[in-house]
Amino acid sequence: MKKTSLLALCALSAATACNQTNNNNSEASAADSTAEVQSRNVIAAPPPPVIKETEFFYDFDSTSAMIISDPITYEVVVKNHKTDDDWEEERLAKTDIKPLANAIFQAVYKGRLKAYDYFEEEREMTVSEIKALEKEFNRKDIGNIMFEEKWYFNEKTLTLTKKVTGLTFGYELRDPQTKEFQGFKAAFKVKL
Repeated sequence: MKKTSLLALCALSAATACNQTNNNNSEASAADSTAEVQSRNVIAAPPPPVIKETEFFYDFDSTSAMIISDPITYEVVVKNHKTDDDWEEERLAKTDIKPLANAIFQAVYKGRLKAYDYFEEEREMTVSEIKALEKEFNRKDIGNIMFEEKWYFNEKTLTLTKKVTGLTFGYELRDPQTKEFQGFKAAFKVKL
C-alpha cells in the first residue's frame, strides 16, 4: 500500500511538474509571440516621435513668438474691374468691403483713427483733406486694399496668424471718356 501511495504521489508530482512546464512554455510562447508582433509592428510602422511640450518655443504675439514677417505689405483686389473675367467675379462674389470702408471713414472723421498721406507716410491728413478726397472719389469705387501685416507662426498648433497693422484703400481710376479701367489710386493709410 505504501508503494502504491508512493507511486501515486510520484505520478501526481510528475503530472504537476509537466503541467507547470507546459504553462510556463505557453506563457513564454505567448510572451514571445507578443514580443514578435510588437517587434514586427515597430519595424513595419514605428510610432511617431513624441515631442515634449517644452520643445515648442513659440506662442502667438508674445516675446517668444516666431515672427514670420514684420511687416509684410501686399495688395488685394476687392472689386472686379474686369468685365469679362468670370474667375474674378466668382472669387469676389462674397466680398463686400463697404461696411469696412464706412467704419474706417467714420473712425477717421470722429478722430478714433488717424489718416496718413500714402506718399508721405508720416504726414497726418486733416479731416477736410479726407472730405475733399471723397468729393473726388466715391467709396463705391474702392477696388483694392493694401494691407500691412505681421505674420506669426505657432509651432505648437501649426497655425499662421495675421495681424493687420495698417491698410490703404485704393480707388479705381477710369478713363473719363471710355470708362476703361486704368489702375488704382491710393487714398490714405490708417494704422490699426
